[in-house]
Amino acid sequence: MVVIASSLLLLYRYINFEEEENKYKDKIGYVNIQTLFNRHPLKKEAENTLNNLARDMQLELENKLEDTTKEEHQQLISEYQQRLSKKENELIDNIVEDINQEIDKVAAEKEMKVVIKEQDVIKGGFDITQLVLQRIESSKN
Repeated sequence: MVVIASSLLLLYRYINFEEEENKYKDKIGYVNIQTLFNRHPLKKEAENTLNNLARDMQLELENKLEDTTKEEHQQLISEYQQRLSKKENELIDNIVEDINQEIDKVAAEKEMKVVIKEQDVIKGGFDITQLVLQRIESSKN
């Protein structure tokens, strides 16, 4: 009797596990991109890099501006803003690319048909934001 009960319990757990694993198969998922971006481990590092670069560039700019005309002054400021903006875009693009790769991996792993942004959902779908976030955090630690 105990053997039968144990066998039934194992079978029940196996069936529930299979149902949990298959609940995403051929379904539509969605993610909150802003949450993934804000909680991405590389975000803090990118902010520090950008802040350090801005500080260094400001010191450099202040030294150069001492002996310039007003026109040169404006041109130098514009060049520095462009450099800083370019670096910011590179850092953001790296994080977004990583997020997209992890979304693709989770979607493939769960055999999902489509994954969209949360703000595009009107009704239904499965929120896989936490699954993607767990994967990002585990791959960066």
